[in-house]
Amino acid sequence: MCAIATFKKLFGLSLLLTSCSSALSAQATPVAPASCERGKVQVQVLGSGGPELNDKRASTSYLIWIDHHARILVDFGSGAALNYEKSGAIPEDLQAVLLSHFHVDHTADFPALVKGLGFTKFDDEIQVFGPARSGVFPGLNEFLGALFNGKTGAYAYLGQYLDPDQGSQFKITANEVPATNKQVVMFTLNDETTLKTISVPHGQVPSLAWRVETHGCVITFSGDTSNADKTLEILADGSDLLIAHNAAQENEPDRVARLLHMMPSEIGRIASTAKVKKLVLSHRMLRTLGKEKQTSAAIKQSFNGSVQFADDLQIFPVGAKIK
Repeated sequence: MCAIATFKKLFGLSLLLTSCSSALSAQATPVAPASCERGKVQVQVLGSGGPELNDKRASTSYLIWIDHHARILVDFGSGAALNYEKSGAIPEDLQAVLLSHFHVDHTADFPALVKGLGFTKFDDEIQVFGPARSGVFPGLNEFLGALFNGKTGAYAYLGQYLDPDQGSQFKITANEVPATNKQVVMFTLNDETTLKTISVPHGQVPSLAWRVETHGCVITFSGDTSNADKTLEILADGSDLLIAHNAAQENEPDRVARLLHMMPSEIGRIASTAKVKKLVLSHRMLRTLGKEKQTSAAIKQSFNGSVQFADDLQIFPVGAKIK
């Protein structure tokens, strides 16, 4: 059995790390109570595309609605700010931003979010989570500093939101997630919501998959990953909804795409192994658009559950229909 030990505590959030052997299995990730009430929790897709300029989609971003309040953002790529406005979300309801990694198509509109919050009544800490540095790639603290440091940041004029010693309407609180080997890191966001994350391979880029447990519902976001180290099924175990990124086609000819992303058959294997109830495919790129039939066939070789393809502003209720 995995022992859960307090790893760090900051800004009212408890950060815990599962201390398990390298043989950690899916059973090591406890699931939320199996009482997910349909309609209580919903995921809205703010961006279903990738980094391309001609896919007619916003880049990657998701909004989690809890009790009809827009509480959590997962990534915030280009176009997400406009779709956030179109969603009808009230900015003052926002509690956390979960960043999977720092590629442009996952973070480009984040400065716009920070600037925009300054024009609202938001007067609390905005909790931002992201990976730590690895190799030449920055960690969350460096990323935020490059944007908002009051002296050297690209948007230095917004530095008051990052500097805890300056008076401002709200503050950005950074929660940097250390890279771990097949181990789950846990944050308690509040009494009702737990965040869990695990490092996933995305070439040389430090990347995270995210799991949100709230009101008995479990949602997992794959982020960008090849899943070469088989970590995603650990995090996704028992999820009511898995949002997986469909950025590579089956038998993908592009070597770089295969290095960075999962093929559909791997997505299906993960969903089956993790006993996922519903699968949604997002981060759809030109090399996969128009290949939905082939993608579904590859997935259904191992996964018999519901498979849907995401479009911008689409809403996915979490939980089973009430009969």
